[in-house]
Amino acid sequence: MLLVHGMQCNHTHMLPQFEHFSRTHRLIAVDMRGHGQSDKPHSAYSNREFNDDLVFLCAELGLGRPVAMGHSFGGSNLLNLTEERPDFLSGLVIFDSGIRTLTGKVGELKVVGDLTQEQRRKFFGERLFGRDDPAELKESILDGMLSVPDHAASAMRETVLRFDGGAAAVKCRIPALFLLADKPFTGPETLATLGDNWRVGQVVGAGHFIQLIAPAQVNAMIDRFLEVAGL
Repeated sequence: MLLVHGMQCNHTHMLPQFEHFSRTHRLIAVDMRGHGQSDKPHSAYSNREFNDDLVFLCAELGLGRPVAMGHSFGGSNLLNLTEERPDFLSGLVIFDSGIRTLTGKVGELKVVGDLTQEQRRKFFGERLFGRDDPAELKESILDGMLSVPDHAASAMRETVLRFDGGAAAVKCRIPALFLLADKPFTGPETLATLGDNWRVGQVVGAGHFIQLIAPAQVNAMIDRFLEVAGL
């Protein structure tokens, strides 16, 4: 299994899944370029670059046709990987990724680039966290998000704005699971376009970081998905 965190996050945000699924699977959790302990070059931070990084990593580690799990931007990037390399993954799980219209994304992300660090903290705090989320965890995540270099964060925002996740989701043909937060970044009109290979679940009492805040719910749904998909 390959675990991919969200934008301005790091591999520790996937630890509940790493601990749970490492009992039965080989797990690789990455820090994508620009994040955590990985290098932070001045580059495009495009889907193609992230895809190439993941493909290279899997080849180096001998990870053949993994089931991949991705949170938010990580899930969207994995969805792009299924579009560019349809046979690379055997299954896909995405956690509350923003699979929505380009217009909706522009309305939010263009604003972020003009905000100060304190304003960004307030924006992310209001948009990404729910009323039931632990305050200490929220502040820790926000600290990490705001530590990502601006050249990387701004380039990734542009990548998000160029990617049509809805179209990629329709093209995806491998077994896939889409897990949503209390207030998901994806609407029912997008979910209605998904093929029969998709399963959809929603957690109770968690904001955007569902895999950290409600891991028991999330992991149980993934266990069942893997079972019924034969993965």
